[in-house]
Amino acid sequence: MLKVLIIEDTKTVHHVLRRMFASVPAIDLVSVMNGAEGLEMLQHRQDFDVILLDWEMPILNGPETLKEIVKTGLTVPVVMMTTKNSPDDIIKMLEAGASEYMMKPFTGDILFEKIASVTGKSLPHVA
Repeated sequence: MLKVLIIEDTKTVHHVLRRMFASVPAIDLVSVMNGAEGLEMLQHRQDFDVILLDWEMPILNGPETLKEIVKTGLTVPVVMMTTKNSPDDIIKMLEAGASEYMMKPFTGDILFEKIASVTGKSLPHVA
């Protein structure tokens, strides 16, 4: 079973991700709306295979959330999801501890490729 934590403030993105994952058998998706909720979830549950983390969110943004995740010592791979595409932004997040970086909008193929890359778990091809 693939266990995914989605930390994203946009309901539409949650919906799109759920549709993309609909073809994946044995998936456990947990969604929260900001970084503070994500950190709270990680206090109760640390068995996720991957975290999909948005950059721009209220309450606690992606970079702040990533910093806190790294501080806890969790080794769960984090894939940043964002519209920020400058090389400096990408380097900043990878150096801060993100495992991968994914530009919005993205396709199911890109999403599954990034997850397979950081988890070693192959996912079905999505058109």
